[in-house]
Amino acid sequence: MKNKKLTNYFLIPAVITIWSIIAYKITIKDDDSSGINSFNDGPKKEQISKENKEYALINNYADPFFHKEPKVMSDPLPVSEVVKPKVENVWPTIRFNGYILNGSKVRGHLTVNGEDKILQVNETASENCYVTALTSDSVQLKYLGNSQWFKK
Repeated sequence: MKNKKLTNYFLIPAVITIWSIIAYKITIKDDDSSGINSFNDGPKKEQISKENKEYALINNYADPFFHKEPKVMSDPLPVSEVVKPKVENVWPTIRFNGYILNGSKVRGHLTVNGEDKILQVNETASENCYVTALTSDSVQLKYLGNSQWFKK
């Protein structure tokens, strides 16, 4: 019997009170908060500037360890970009015609700048250009530090 009295006199009115407070807060809004948007939507599309802006750090704060005042600089130095010209490596005209298997030796038949050559791995095809790998359907050449595969 004690549990029924506790339920009837205390818990049921407490549950009803809590749910009524929740329903009141959901359904009724204050007039003061109705005009205020609680979410920050960020800047509007019209406000966003399309210009690229540059920002400079101003490090003129006091030293926290030695309590010295900072040096005052009049203007920061302009940053200049150094543009290096791109040197393009022009590959010679190369065509892989096939490979020749003679016992354990594998050689490739290449046409380099109109000349027919039969080369092994580590042989030069032209100036600064040499064969680095050779398979049945392709050959890899290295020219001025760049490597490239050529297929049939």
